[in-house]
Amino acid sequence: MKLEWLRADVAGARRATVFLAVLLTGSLLANTVLALLVVRFANRERVVLLPPTIHKTFWVNEERASGEYLEQMAYFLMQLTLDVTPQNVDHQARVLMQYAAPASFGELRAAMIAAGERLKRDGASTVFSARDIVVDEATQRVGVRGQLTTFISDRRVSDVSKGYAIELQYAAGRVFLKAFRETNPNDPLETQPRPAAVTH
Repeated sequence: MKLEWLRADVAGARRATVFLAVLLTGSLLANTVLALLVVRFANRERVVLLPPTIHKTFWVNEERASGEYLEQMAYFLMQLTLDVTPQNVDHQARVLMQYAAPASFGELRAAMIAAGERLKRDGASTVFSARDIVVDEATQRVGVRGQLTTFISDRRVSDVSKGYAIELQYAAGRVFLKAFRETNPNDPLETQPRPAAVTH
């Protein structure tokens, strides 16, 4: 009788071992498939970010942002830089500096301080009306063309066609401002070769 019980126990233990081995094998296969899927789709992740105002849909991934996102960020940064008064220029500069690329922080800050001091000294305000925006997604640059209007008190003192190149940098899930400089209104991204200097 005891021998029968022992045989039954051994058979039960074998069945349990086989069942556990099948479960372990299934678990290993499932983990392997999941790991392969994670590796395959890791570089395809796109994160949706929200700029201050949204006018178009856009995307970003680990390496760069879409042209639509660059356009909206450039427009926002342009307003902070060019739509200024003596009363709001310091606040606008503080907000802009939150987007400054670390390597460009000092240069951008010095430019904003100088522009703010000039506005306060002259009692001037500027408003920029963009006519068109050109995006170079490959280089993460945006060219803007439009009219810069300057007021002193309530009197318009100038209305000039201007072009600006806005260089952006996408890193760590954020877009940073590398440079904001005035360019030729007819070629804001400076895609045309410059004429050779004439020497005498």
